Amino acid sequence: MSLSCSCDYEPEAGATCYRVPDDFERLYTTRRKRCNSCDELINIGSFILRFERYKIPEYEIEISMYGDDGEIPRAPAYLCERCGEIYLNLRELGFKCVHVDDDMRELLKQYQILQGKKNN
Repeated sequence: MSLSCSCDYEPEAGATCYRVPDDFERLYTTRRKRCNSCDELINIGSFILRFERYKIPEYEIEISMYGDDGEIPRAPAYLCERCGEIYLNLRELGFKCVHVDDDMRELLKQYQILQGKKNN
């Protein structure tokens, strides 16, 4: 995905969404996790960004259990410290459509190219 300052995303039934974390925390799970961005293994105790994920109810049974505007919990997504730093910095710069599954290294390269063009 390319960098964008705005997005017109309206999640539909069945879509998986996530909440953007405020800050880093340490990974305290029973097993190492993979970074959703760079796919590197994250060691226990390392700093990470943890994204709480949820699904919007899609089927009648899900709606009856969670309601029309309910949230069905999903496994969290993780970004390693390096990718998490890039993610938070890009959001701070105003790029609101950065997704947890995007390759943060590639998005950083895109940003650097954009900055180079602006400075020339």
